[in-house]
Amino acid sequence: GKAPAYTLPAVILVGGSGPVDRDETVAGIPVFAQLANGLADAGFIVVRYDKRGVGQSGGRGESATLQDYAEDVRSIVEFLRKRKDVDRDRIAIVGHSEGGLVALQAAANAKSKRVAAVALLAAPGTTGAELVLEQQRYLLDKMTLPDEEKQSRIDLQKKIQAAVASGRGWEGIPEAYRRQADTPWFRSFLAFDPIKTMARVEQPVLVIQGERDRQVTAPRHGQLLLDASKGRKKKPDAALAT
Repeated sequence: GKAPAYTLPAVILVGGSGPVDRDETVAGIPVFAQLANGLADAGFIVVRYDKRGVGQSGGRGESATLQDYAEDVRSIVEFLRKRKDVDRDRIAIVGHSEGGLVALQAAANAKSKRVAAVALLAAPGTTGAELVLEQQRYLLDKMTLPDEEKQSRIDLQKKIQAAVASGRGWEGIPEAYRRQADTPWFRSFLAFDPIKTMARVEQPVLVIQGERDRQVTAPRHGQLLLDASKGRKKKPDAALAT
């Protein structure tokens, strides 16, 4: 067919953890549907998609790692680059929560110039292992449990995470916990270091974090990501918005 008279910048929306579909509904609100509408009104082509094994997407989510999800994003970048209505020099990735880690991984590769910019919405600035323990401590602080009970739960979580990482030390850990935790995805999430990955991201980065976020606490995580982004050798643009 005839080529369009002009091309448009494009945005890929990458959802967070769990079986997330293209709407990324949270508390009854289709977050990505609303975001996509706003971006489209602003003149962007927007791609949002069901994660592996969710909705209309094939594949198996239980065997996928963060790196596999990043490959999915890279395949969407290539899909967009082939479209005649897309400005192939202005393709951005916007990742929410765990999707921010996936966005960083997708941008940090030899073909990084295929991605023009990255935006991180409520993304962690620590390894998954640190984040899980931080979230657990926050929840335990709100519970009226004896201090020794709180500490024993934290110790158990540390033992589980060590066993997931090494494949050893499952003795004494309830089988139900192992079934839940011993997965390729959780192993990749615990080990993933966004600060180290940021060093390989050559694109401008925008960090957006909600002031009331209690899953990825503000301002700590946003500041960690901003500092890492500003510390890169080639000094691409970096900004934090709350």
